[in-house]
Amino acid sequence: MIKLKVPDLMKKTGATPTDLMRKANIAYGTALRLGKGEAEAISFDVLNSLCEFFKVKVEDILEYIPDK
Repeated sequence: MIKLKVPDLMKKTGATPTDLMRKANIAYGTALRLGKGEAEAISFDVLNSLCEFFKVKVEDILEYIPDK
């Protein structure tokens, strides 16, 4: 399973979906899903934008958790 850590980053930094839309150039609907941790897929472009926006590495955005 892949865990999306965007909700944690948003809470930590105080970022909102509107911030992601305006400053990271991410579609608002996508930003809402990311903020809720409900995204089913993520493009490399969005992943790159998130890394730049939060100034983090990919492993700070995604976490692999082995299935049991």
